[in-house]
Amino acid sequence: MTTTDPHDLTNRLTALADEPAPPPGFDAGRSLAEGATRLRRRRLAVLGTVAGATAAVVAGGALLLPGPGTAAPVLPAAPAVATTAPPTPVPSPTAAPTRAGADPLTPELRFGWLPEWADGDNGVGYQSAFHGFDLEANGRGGNAPRLQLRLYPAGARPSMTGTPGSTVRAEEAEPVDGRSAYWVVSDAPPYDHQPTLRWLTPSGRWAELAGTDGRPADIAREVLHKVAAGVRYGTWDVPLPVRITGLPAAFKVTNVQLARPDANAKVPWSMWLMLEAEGKTVWLSVKPSAAGSTASPTGKDGSPITGPCSADNGVQVCVGAGAELPPSLAQLGGLPWLLAHTTALGPDASTWTTDVLR
Repeated sequence: MTTTDPHDLTNRLTALADEPAPPPGFDAGRSLAEGATRLRRRRLAVLGTVAGATAAVVAGGALLLPGPGTAAPVLPAAPAVATTAPPTPVPSPTAAPTRAGADPLTPELRFGWLPEWADGDNGVGYQSAFHGFDLEANGRGGNAPRLQLRLYPAGARPSMTGTPGSTVRAEEAEPVDGRSAYWVVSDAPPYDHQPTLRWLTPSGRWAELAGTDGRPADIAREVLHKVAAGVRYGTWDVPLPVRITGLPAAFKVTNVQLARPDANAKVPWSMWLMLEAEGKTVWLSVKPSAAGSTASPTGKDGSPITGPCSADNGVQVCVGAGAELPPSLAQLGGLPWLLAHTTALGPDASTWTTDVLR
C-alpha cells in the first residue's frame, strides 16, 4: 500500500526507525539520518509541491528497507546531480540563420471585374518594388489593350507630372465605392485618349488605374471606372515558380516581378527576383527553358547573363550579383551555392508555390 500523505509517511519513517536493526552491513539508522539531512536541504532549495514530491521520493525509498532477517538489496548508485546549468552551445561562425517559409510577392489588391478582352488570371502580372505594387492585365493578340493597376505607399500622393512639354490636369471623377476619385488628363498623344483614374482606397492610400494600347473603346473611362469599382483589397500570396532554401535571414526582397502575357505570347511568363543583404544585391531570372535552344540567357533588360544558369524541369534559372557578393553569401559558396539551393517547380503555374523562401 502506498500513500502520498506526507504526515502518514512521517509516521511510517518513525515506526521503521524503532524496529530492530537489520543484518550487519546495512545501518538503517544512519541511512535514515542521512536521508533526513538531505531532505531538509532539499526543502530549503525548493518550494510548494516540489518539496512534497521530494519528501515522497525519500519516504518511498525508506519503505523499501528490508525487515529483520532479510538480505538488503544492492541498489544502483544514483547519478550525480548537476549544480550548474550546462553551457549554451556556441553556433558555428559559418552557420547562417534561415527564415520561415515566406512568399516575397504579396500584393495588397487584385483585379475583380475585367473586360472580355482581358485574359483573366493567365494574363495578370505583378511587380513589387519601392513605389508600391503594380498589377497588369493583358489582352490577347498583338497590340492588345492592357490595364495597369498601382497601389501607392502609405502617405504618398501621386504626382501630376507628364511628358516634357505636355499639360496635365485633374478632372473630378465619380467616386469609387463612395471615395474621392479624379481623372489625370494629358494633352500629349497617346495619353490624350488614355486617361488615368486615381482614387482613395479603404486604407487611405491612393490607387491608380491606366489603360494603354488597343482601341480607345477598350480602355474608355466607363471601362476603367468599372474595373476600379471591382478591385479587391487585402493581402494575397502569389505562387512563384521556384523555391529557395537555406538563404540567410538577412536577405530581404527589394524587387520581384512576375510577367504573364497572354497565352499566345512567345514567352508566356518570366520572373525576376532581387534580394539585398549587407548593402549588396543578388538576383534570379526565371523563365521557361526552350527545348534545344542554344541562345545565351539574358537578364530582365535583355543584356547577357554572366552568372551561372541551370535548366531543369522545363525551367531556366540564372543567378547574378552586383560588383561584390554579400559576405554571408560568399561564405556559403557564392552564386553557385545560390543556384544549387534554388529548385525549379516547372512551367505549369498549378505546380508553383507560395512557400518560396525557406
